[in-house]
Amino acid sequence: MNLNKTNKNFFDRSLKSGVYVITCLPLGKHYIGVSTHVVRRLNAHKTALRNSLHSNKELQKDFLKYGEKNFLFQKLYMGAGLEKKQLEEFETQILLTLPSDKRYNIYTNWRVKGSGTNPFYGRKHTQEARKAMSFANKNRPSSFLGRTQSNAVKKLISQQNKGNTNKERRKPLYIDSVFYESISHASQITGLSRRLIRDRCHSDEPRFANYQWEIKDSPNQPS
Repeated sequence: MNLNKTNKNFFDRSLKSGVYVITCLPLGKHYIGVSTHVVRRLNAHKTALRNSLHSNKELQKDFLKYGEKNFLFQKLYMGAGLEKKQLEEFETQILLTLPSDKRYNIYTNWRVKGSGTNPFYGRKHTQEARKAMSFANKNRPSSFLGRTQSNAVKKLISQQNKGNTNKERRKPLYIDSVFYESISHASQITGLSRRLIRDRCHSDEPRFANYQWEIKDSPNQPS
């Protein structure tokens, strides 16, 4: 039997939205989430956990204790392709079936709690953390290194910055699962240009999966 063909027929991989679960196998404990782009969100979770930056302290603690090999990251077949509102309702129903000691999620419906569920809400990075992130990001090679922009391109960028991107400038985002209030805020902290951050947030390339606009589609996140 061709397993690859069977899996492809059973699960439509083109459906980006859906439900995901992160499971600590030794404890049988789960973290449930929904996203309009599950694979990207799971990658962001992995990046945060590997770098000890995850907002869910219990999940991070167990990840460090048991190691990645004892954690399962899954995109569930249930809920694949649903609209955002339906996903949120489905997520709540799943969480209500789990005892509180078997889930990492703090709330069964985190949206009702507002900003209080965001561990980074109202907090600021330390000066040391800012310097470290800025240094790390400045040492990453730029895809525009050595290139020049035509006058037409410069004019287009200028027009976009004055008009169409105003909303995006004020739009919250995450880099490596760290919350930033806006592109300007992220640029100031990381040392990356605003345009580069915006381009990476829009990119579908897997290597930029850790750059995401804030979408209220995952529980107990800044995640």
